[in-house]
Amino acid sequence: MKKFLTFSILLLLKLCLAQPAPDDSLFFSQQVQDLIEQRQYATVQKLLEERIQQQGMKPVYVCLMVQNGLQHFYRKQNYHIFYLQDHAENIKAPADSLRKITTAQLRYPQRLLLTVIRSDPQNAHAYKLLGDFYNLQLQDLGDSEDITREKVKKLEENIFHYYSQADKLGVKDQQLNRWLGTYYLNSNQIDLAEKYYLRNITSAQPDAISYFRLAEIAFQQKQYTRGYNFAMRALQLHSSTEVYLRYDTIHLAAKCLKALGDVNKYLQFMQNCISLLPDMQTAYLELGNYYHLTGELAKAEKYFKQMLYKNPFDLKGFRALERFVLKEKKFYFADTLFEQLLLKYENWDEALANIYWSKGNLAHAQGLVSEANQFWEISRNYMRQYLPENSPVLKQVGKRAQKKKQQ
Repeated sequence: MKKFLTFSILLLLKLCLAQPAPDDSLFFSQQVQDLIEQRQYATVQKLLEERIQQQGMKPVYVCLMVQNGLQHFYRKQNYHIFYLQDHAENIKAPADSLRKITTAQLRYPQRLLLTVIRSDPQNAHAYKLLGDFYNLQLQDLGDSEDITREKVKKLEENIFHYYSQADKLGVKDQQLNRWLGTYYLNSNQIDLAEKYYLRNITSAQPDAISYFRLAEIAFQQKQYTRGYNFAMRALQLHSSTEVYLRYDTIHLAAKCLKALGDVNKYLQFMQNCISLLPDMQTAYLELGNYYHLTGELAKAEKYFKQMLYKNPFDLKGFRALERFVLKEKKFYFADTLFEQLLLKYENWDEALANIYWSKGNLAHAQGLVSEANQFWEISRNYMRQYLPENSPVLKQVGKRAQKKKQQ
């Protein structure tokens, strides 16, 4: 991030120097850069406000001010006001926490950027920042209960409009390329998606996520060697702390290896997934299904058991177990496993609900209807401890199993 900010500020510096400017432009811009690196974000805001007061609404200063606000705010109000504060070093004693910290506000960034575009329609950076402004809202909407398809679509349209304009005007930005790549990928415009992801892997700082997306595209197109190579490059770039990204990348590389016929390496990579995140069901499921298909049923049982021992909270694991048990008539294995799980997770309502739901499904499949109904009701009772009575999940218990039986 620090390198990205430095590059952005240097880019704005070039724009600034291309215009008539006072003799202290270089000193001022260096001062801003130093303050941002020191996380003195409110001071930067005040400094830029003062500069604009003195020299007018020069696009370079307005854009730098908005960029600082959108990237470093600690609180916001309706996307109209973004609050900034300086980072305080060495707060150790309680008295230090009462020390005055400099704060500032970025007000109405959208209005500021539209003013810049009206006065300078070719200002690429203003279009990019407007895209960032709407992208921030889209990210927040993903965590909101107020999310609707219409709201998402409207925000995506705004982001696409402004990022596309910035792209046409020559902005070279990793986030922009990644967003447009994903937009086109979701629209099934694969060639355009690849174009933007490829930009990100040929830049000075290659982007791990763009490599991962290219690996996904290659796998879908059955270009397995290419997909594996992209995935391995992504893995090299992922931070060691990005465990979920690393997991998904190793899993994708493993699928490429399996498609290429390198079974030993495939199995090794799947084990690496399990070692990285033992609570994720995906790798256990893959290995359980793999050994089921090869007829090595004891190994399949081992992975289904390990999966539910580590994670009895995701329903997909139980549904996979049910398919295996019904196919191979392994009812004793399931009963034994469920009894062990009931002891291990006796204080976890969600796990108990899932276990009894699955017991009911398997009982129903064997024609034990009364027993199945009892298990399902126990499952629903546990669900009522953490779900509202009108939850649709409660109505789903037993429904699918009964429908299958009728068919």
